[in-house]
Amino acid sequence: MLRIAICDDDNFVCSQLEEILLNLGEAYLEKLDIDIFYSGMELDKSIQNGESYDLIFLDIEMEHMNGVEFGTKLRNEYENEITLIIYISSMENYAMQLFQARPMDFIIKPLNYEKISKVFETALRLILKDNEVFQYQTGHTVCKAPLKDILYFESVNRKINIITTRRKDIFYGILNDIYKNLQAYNFIYIHKSFLVNYNHIVKFEYRQVTMSDNRILPISQQNRKAVRSLQLRIERNK
Repeated sequence: MLRIAICDDDNFVCSQLEEILLNLGEAYLEKLDIDIFYSGMELDKSIQNGESYDLIFLDIEMEHMNGVEFGTKLRNEYENEITLIIYISSMENYAMQLFQARPMDFIIKPLNYEKISKVFETALRLILKDNEVFQYQTGHTVCKAPLKDILYFESVNRKINIITTRRKDIFYGILNDIYKNLQAYNFIYIHKSFLVNYNHIVKFEYRQVTMSDNRILPISQQNRKAVRSLQLRIERNK
């Protein structure tokens, strides 16, 4: 599912763009979750409240906080380099102002199906290309960690420690939800508090595993048989 935001102070443009996107979603068999905002301030408030988007269609000429101001804030203050921005405007002379927001594309109004279809196809390709990453949020910052770099997840109360080859980070989440998304990528539940990447296990023992960062993690008694079965299955598949 793609999370998309439309931000334009023109009701007609928002409705038109939403209808085109929903049709494109059906055409590409991609489920879309679309939020509409009529000012940059509304969109900014949503981001502050923890919402995140894969793609934002952003009008430039808006009062109070225009599209350039919001886009620059998203990149620099919220440190979000992941969300794709497509600017829409009735004027073409914004090239230099848009540079700091690093948009994916720029569409001149009036909008039509052909214009939106072209940029949507490109955006979809870029977003799906990054599918083999784990996305999480810390504060207002959306982060992505390549699956191959993740060693393990550790659950501590309602917080999750994610340990990668580069760093350790903390976010709010539920370990079982993470497992449901990552089990197809050889992530193994060895303990109610540990979800590990099989590819980063350097030593398998009956009661424990040693990870590539040399940390030894326990295999709970109730998980030992299942872990052994998963180990054998993964080795067979390899």
